[in-house]
Amino acid sequence: MSLTPISTPTKKRTITDISNTYTTSNKVGLPLTPTKTPTKKQKLDVRSSQVEEPSCRRKLIFTTASTPTKSPSLLETPKSTPTSLYSQAKALFQRGSKSEQLSQELQLPSREKEASFVNSFILKNLQSEQSNSLYISGPPGTGKTAQVNLSLQKYEHDKSIKIVRINCMTLKNPESVFHEIYASLINQLSISFTKRKSYDDLYKIVDSDNNFKHIVLFLDELDSLLTQNQQVLFKLFQLANSQSKVTTKTKVILIGISNTLDLNNKFLPKLFTNNMIPESVQFLPYSAAQIKSIITAKLAKFSTTIFHPVALQFCCQKAASISGDLRKAFDICYKSIELLEMEQRDNCVVSDANVKPVMMSHVAKVCAQLFTSNTPLSSLSVLHKSILCHLFNFQLIKGTITINSFYDHFKKQQQDDQMSSKLLGVVKSSEFLEMLTMLESNNCIVMESSGFHNDNNKKMVKLNVDYDELAKSIEGIGFLKKLLKHSRG
Repeated sequence: MSLTPISTPTKKRTITDISNTYTTSNKVGLPLTPTKTPTKKQKLDVRSSQVEEPSCRRKLIFTTASTPTKSPSLLETPKSTPTSLYSQAKALFQRGSKSEQLSQELQLPSREKEASFVNSFILKNLQSEQSNSLYISGPPGTGKTAQVNLSLQKYEHDKSIKIVRINCMTLKNPESVFHEIYASLINQLSISFTKRKSYDDLYKIVDSDNNFKHIVLFLDELDSLLTQNQQVLFKLFQLANSQSKVTTKTKVILIGISNTLDLNNKFLPKLFTNNMIPESVQFLPYSAAQIKSIITAKLAKFSTTIFHPVALQFCCQKAASISGDLRKAFDICYKSIELLEMEQRDNCVVSDANVKPVMMSHVAKVCAQLFTSNTPLSSLSVLHKSILCHLFNFQLIKGTITINSFYDHFKKQQQDDQMSSKLLGVVKSSEFLEMLTMLESNNCIVMESSGFHNDNNKKMVKLNVDYDELAKSIEGIGFLKKLLKHSRG
């Protein structure tokens, strides 16, 4: 009661409060706090200090207790054995997958004749030290690119041979091919140059003394280099001709691949008139027997049966009857295995002997999805829909339509229709063929050969969708709707 003076009590109260908080803060390691709630903070500090030790103990107990809880999930791994087997089988049929057996041999399965021609062409020109050119034609999926790459494997480590690979479809313009070849010859990136290289620059380096004696120039999608005056292709074939007026110190062996028919009609006659006739070989579509032998060889590594024989035979016949494209047969195999894998995912199969094979029902279901027009047309791009509309129009005028005639018709219609050309732009022949291939894979169109199997010009195109379905898919696209209305009426 004697501590009631005005000056001292406030100081004493603050002193006692600060001392109390200071002592507690030393124990807990907290900074000085206001004097209003010291008791509450002391209780909180005590609780926090008490919780620290059990928390560590709980962590130790948790780690020991976690091992039995996780062990059942490890015991469930045998369930993944059928999935892993199916995954291995699917990997064989993925786009871009390589077979281990192909690295030792220089020929693709069922392409012995074509491989022998390509291999002998390369070898004889290297041995004779002369320039020459080879033109390879054939529809997509017939092994043209894969066979050339396989034939060139033998010379990958030969320092006297410089191999240059270019996909001409990736070039911004045909003239860029000279710059890309130049950059590859000196082992530099094409973007590292401040100035684009021309044909004259390329000729100088080819005609100079190099560390290599031969240049093997592999140009895929060669038809992308077609121009109005055809000078780009003409200069390249001129470099690779030992009888032309243009001679070089380094010999050039040109191998060109074309999927389309434009090169046969538009460019080769010019080479003939200038006495620069390239050697040529054609890759025909795969037959059902060839497709079956290739797939059987791929599946030979498995001890269990992946495909039922009837299902495999149906897959091969279906792919051969559509276009003879081996890639489509691989797509059927991949999706069929994937369908079976989804069915067996919930089943606990421990042994590989219990893995079920792909049956006829799986292949039939996949083929119905791939080759029946169940793909919604609304998911297609405007350009693909435009191609379908023009094909419908063209069929009303002409009964039999080839790829060449359809492309010429489509290009002319695009030029006449300013709205269409402005929105869709110019479509190259190689791009047009890729779009037709995509539409064929969705079964929107059918591309088939006539009785003249050796003449690619007889490859016919047919629409495989109904008018009502096509009209429904272009609702809201004014210029296409107008185009299709005009064709129907």
